Amino acid sequence: MADDNNGVKDGGSTDEGSTNPGSNPPAMGGTGPGASMLGVPGIITLATFLVFSTVAVMYVMLVIWPIPTPSRQEPPTTDTRTAIAPASTEAVSKTSAPIPPPSQNNTRAAERCTEPCEVTIFHWSFLIWNEQRLLLIVLLAGALGSFVHALRSLYWYVGNRNCVRSWMAMYFILPFSGATLALIFYLVVRGGFFSPQSSFEQTSPFGFAAMSALIGMFSQQAVLKLQSVAETLLTKPEAGENSTPQKTANGETPQDDENEDK
Repeated sequence: MADDNNGVKDGGSTDEGSTNPGSNPPAMGGTGPGASMLGVPGIITLATFLVFSTVAVMYVMLVIWPIPTPSRQEPPTTDTRTAIAPASTEAVSKTSAPIPPPSQNNTRAAERCTEPCEVTIFHWSFLIWNEQRLLLIVLLAGALGSFVHALRSLYWYVGNRNCVRSWMAMYFILPFSGATLALIFYLVVRGGFFSPQSSFEQTSPFGFAAMSALIGMFSQQAVLKLQSVAETLLTKPEAGENSTPQKTANGETPQDDENEDK
């Protein structure tokens, strides 16, 4: 990521030290295109894309968010079959206020809970099931976390007047990468820690959305964690001839950490 590869992007370190989002040692860039600095039109275009995309993702999450939020508690029920004695009917009618009709807001909320629900996004209506709704929340939350990461990286490098043109591709691809990683983590957690018979009402959209947003913001750490889990469960392959593995904050690869533990 841009924050984690500051040396690759600017070719040197700054005086901020530990406050710099990317404090890795400087590294020489390649000889491909995009070595020049990003100009004012490119900065405005990129910033506009990130801001409007962030607002759009938040809007879609707000529209598809389940109402009411699923919980494990059963909704309260009232028994309307109890008969009222004729003698007490007149007393109740004189002392008590008339019973109001069911609220229209409650009726609409109940209608939205029935599956499949109709959702309207930007004047486009479609039906969606609750499990599909949860998948969309995970994808959008992962993309939202990636947009936060990209916005933070952009204002840092633009503020330091060190934004290189070749990194524009990363800012456009990062939300898709964060959303995909969030979906993979969701499948791992849902398949490994939830019963196959568990339904949408037994899940927490807030928990999955928080996890997905964190994965989108810290996608490099998420990839390293997936790599360590996969190497524990599966056979670890040999490194390629020109492989460049990701490193942790202390400059070590997961393989180096494993060798130290042995």
